[in-house]
Amino acid sequence: MVQIIKTFTNIWLIGHEIYIEADSSKALPTIDIIWLPDTAIKEAKERIRWAFRNCDIKLPKRKFVLNLAPSDIRKVGTSFDLPMALAILLHIEEGYFQHSELIEKGLFFWELWLDGSIKRINGLLPNVLSAKKRGWKHFFIPKENTFELEYIPDITVYPLEHFQQLIKFFVMGQDIPMISQHKDFEILKDWSSFEMDFEQIKGQIFAKRALAIAAAGFHNALMIWSPGSWKTMMSKAMKSILPPLDFEEILEVSQIYSVVGKLSKQLPLITQRPFRQIHHTASRFSIIGWGTQLTPGEVSLAHKWILFFDELTEFPRETLEVLRQPLEDRCVNISRVSGSVEYPANFMFIASMNPCKCGYYKDKTKSCSCWAMEIKRYQSKISWPLLDRIDIILEVSRENIDTILENQKGENSESLRKKVLQARKLQQSRFHGMWIHANAHMTAKEIQEMIVLGSSEKDFLSQAANTLNLSGRVIHRTIKLARTIADMNWDCEVWIKHLAEAIQYRSKSMFVDED
Repeated sequence: MVQIIKTFTNIWLIGHEIYIEADSSKALPTIDIIWLPDTAIKEAKERIRWAFRNCDIKLPKRKFVLNLAPSDIRKVGTSFDLPMALAILLHIEEGYFQHSELIEKGLFFWELWLDGSIKRINGLLPNVLSAKKRGWKHFFIPKENTFELEYIPDITVYPLEHFQQLIKFFVMGQDIPMISQHKDFEILKDWSSFEMDFEQIKGQIFAKRALAIAAAGFHNALMIWSPGSWKTMMSKAMKSILPPLDFEEILEVSQIYSVVGKLSKQLPLITQRPFRQIHHTASRFSIIGWGTQLTPGEVSLAHKWILFFDELTEFPRETLEVLRQPLEDRCVNISRVSGSVEYPANFMFIASMNPCKCGYYKDKTKSCSCWAMEIKRYQSKISWPLLDRIDIILEVSRENIDTILENQKGENSESLRKKVLQARKLQQSRFHGMWIHANAHMTAKEIQEMIVLGSSEKDFLSQAANTLNLSGRVIHRTIKLARTIADMNWDCEVWIKHLAEAIQYRSKSMFVDED
């Protein structure tokens, strides 16, 4: 009689239900695995054979066929080891196993070693969440993966360490451990762990307000000036003013980190906004996504908040150009020989750069040593289409030494965070029931419907667009930025003063084309 064991597989963050059928016949004693298994799954037949031997179970001298259905889904990874071994076990012990209701109601995810021990797998969290949405509630998992599911409500988890435990449970009827009560994820949140506070940055009042506006509306920002103007420090301090993730966002971000194996007992879920700082030696594949398995890249690991590029002009131009599509669409499409996939990439892009190679172009205290052509070549790594996707272009001048040495503290992160959270509450009320979560996410349709400009505001914006030669994309981003500025001021409508401040944050005077 054919035995069926069910599991889920994660194909690029999309869960698929898999049925593993086991049958046997009188033939040469082999184990055949069919229907699109990868190499790791094909090698499982030896792991299964030796696991049975080391658990003192003798396989009958028959040919076993394991069918992984449905046929149109490619099966990848080692999480199928245990379901396949269990299907063979139940086929051998046909009619003599216990807890048959859990065989029907349970899903099984394990990597099996030769001695029968059960080891951790990557990507368990998205598998379980996908299965839960389809009504599954019982999950047999490796004990090493338990930390990923401890905070998921309304499921029952059976964490096991050895194949023998499962044998004793289904064949002998012995009990195994189970977890049905979830922990409160609030205990994972910690607002005291930020290494940088805006209080440590003296002066820079203009820049601090601009970055608080960026945090409130999810706007991209670029800071440009000479070395020593605290661009990197302020970018890192952004972490301390970000709105907290809600539970759905925590699960959404944590699924990506589960796929790449970055969750641990110390970090069971991603409860703080991700801050991904990219080194200029990073390849475009590591940023977008890479490998034959189409592993998520940095733009996806930064999903739901900050992707930080320090020294932007040190990156090759071809690396920066791959950011254009995810910045516009808030997702990334990767196509390789092994397939095509879409990953979420809804991040806020923060970058800093020097205006030239020596760093002192247009500096008021130190002269620049670069030729005009060198400056243009240095800045040409950043294309104008990429700049059009940045809402705030901020000139961050160096503070004088007296301001740096004075004892008076600047505005701290807690004060800025309160302003950001107040503006976010207005946006949540405005976008209630919609897919939009922040002003920067609005499309042209939402801008037209939700931001009504008066005639004087339209005239002002039209004059500014003609004078500054703004593209249609920049005009839309300016309107969205003005809406966030109005939210920061608790104003119901967008007025000229909000548009004027938004345009003020789009200075390009540091670029040689603007001379």
